[in-house]
Amino acid sequence: MKILLAVDGSRYSEMSAKTLKAFGLPSKTKVTVMTVVSEHTFLGGLTLHAFRREATMRERARTSQEEKASRLVEGPAGSLRDAGLQVQTLVERGRPAEVIIQQADKMGADLIVVGAKGTDSSPRFQLGSVSHKVMKYARTSVLLVREGTSRARRVFLATDGSRHAEAAAKFILTLPLPRQSLIILVTSLQSYVGALMKMPTLDLETNQKLLAELQAAEEQAARSLMAKTERQLHEKGYQVESLVLRGDPAEEILLAAKTLNPDLIVLGAKGLTGIETFLLGSVAQRVARFSRYSVLLVRPADKLSAAQD
Repeated sequence: MKILLAVDGSRYSEMSAKTLKAFGLPSKTKVTVMTVVSEHTFLGGLTLHAFRREATMRERARTSQEEKASRLVEGPAGSLRDAGLQVQTLVERGRPAEVIIQQADKMGADLIVVGAKGTDSSPRFQLGSVSHKVMKYARTSVLLVREGTSRARRVFLATDGSRHAEAAAKFILTLPLPRQSLIILVTSLQSYVGALMKMPTLDLETNQKLLAELQAAEEQAARSLMAKTERQLHEKGYQVESLVLRGDPAEEILLAAKTLNPDLIVLGAKGLTGIETFLLGSVAQRVARFSRYSVLLVRPADKLSAAQD
């Protein structure tokens, strides 16, 4: 597996390295620890660096920035080397989100790891601007880190039967999580029974049995959807609990996570489309934006689908 860990010196960057170590990745895992020296471009393609008139002043400022950046990546890089991983460091210049996405494409990264907030993020928002752009536009899977953890034994895995959801399950199965880890497998039904009950022409007393049968059929379909993944997780030695939620998918997932307190939430970056929808790509983004916990958004390894809906 190839991983791109983007850091910026914030406490969320420190958490990112700790969370990555918690996965217990094999020694053949290749990690590139990268930081981007932010370079804002003004109208006409000018940069602040270009406004420094004296060449010596420009060179001195550039050297100072790059020295600080090199020291910044060495901390998490050393920590990951101590964990037995193959690590290299990289310092780039430009717009952070764009550079991170470009580097992930260039190296064929399987996963981008980034802190949910950066050094320039407002405390009022759950997700920083750079991490939000990476989450939305990257063509590979993205781990948004909020809570640093020394373990990954309690994982909340959302599924809806889509290709992205299947990829999320496969991703979990490839991780060397501790045996007996608890995987909470969940699907969220945005039930059409509730809509039927609100129809003014529906006689609830007469159709009570029909509505009960419809609800039972919905739940059975959801549990059948989860059965294959549940079986695969059991075969890996994990404990598995299955939950069927009802209501707005993003809200229900966030509420359930708050109650169950997972180390990590995992879901496909996009879901099904059409009337059968359980989870939508917009739902995945809402969960990532408002979750209190680290979120792994998984995209299929072929990267052929667009990064956004």
